[in-house]
Amino acid sequence: MASRKVRRNRALIILLVVLGLATWGFVSCSNAAQDSGLGGAFAPALPDPPHAADLTLDQLAHSPIAELPDPAWVKDTAQKTGIPERALTAYAGVAIGLSVVKPDCHLSWNTLAGIGWVESHHGTIFGGKILPDGNMSEPIFGIPLDGTNNTQALPDFDDGNFDGTAEFDRAVGPMQIVPPTWAAWHSDGNNDGNEDGQNIDDSVLAAGRYLCFSGGNLSTVQGWQDAIFSYNQVPQYMQDVADKANEYARAAPVATSN
Repeated sequence: MASRKVRRNRALIILLVVLGLATWGFVSCSNAAQDSGLGGAFAPALPDPPHAADLTLDQLAHSPIAELPDPAWVKDTAQKTGIPERALTAYAGVAIGLSVVKPDCHLSWNTLAGIGWVESHHGTIFGGKILPDGNMSEPIFGIPLDGTNNTQALPDFDDGNFDGTAEFDRAVGPMQIVPPTWAAWHSDGNNDGNEDGQNIDDSVLAAGRYLCFSGGNLSTVQGWQDAIFSYNQVPQYMQDVADKANEYARAAPVATSN
């Protein structure tokens, strides 16, 4: 059972968001930036990766995101971009799923991959890797957000239940999600009944839902910048994500949905 502090903090989050009833529902957890100060940082939306035709909401409700992308496309794109196949499967699967439940968002797989690279080098930042089931070979935790090392102080939100420490919050998993954000956007991308920030499917789905709400239409410069700025309020971060996302877009094979 969650502690009184965690229950209180979750209640405060609920006052600010409308929590969805299903995995693919959408909620709000942060105000998007109005002026990023980086007019040139942008990664245009790409066509959705190949997937089963006529994908429905009912199919999504019963389909792990790893089953959504075409395996041949994943293999080819992984070879051309250098993105590990298991990470790319999650990025592409979330982009496909959100294109059905939130078609006006236009969140592309390469934007998710750009974030995944900057945050954890696709789960390999500390010498680990993503296992076939989507879990990490070694848990990934960021540094304590205590106001040092160019961080903004983020006092403990969750009694250490999500990030393993009750002193200051720290980011968790391959997409480096902080406890308050996970409390609002926790997701079960692999449909195993466990919402796990250390799992690539769960963490990418949570990140994707958060980006879509924060940015609105990510096919526009403003929408894309609002989304990325909500994820990390450092201007250079936005540029780094854009650079990597565009690098992946240039390297990837042309894809059109069936």
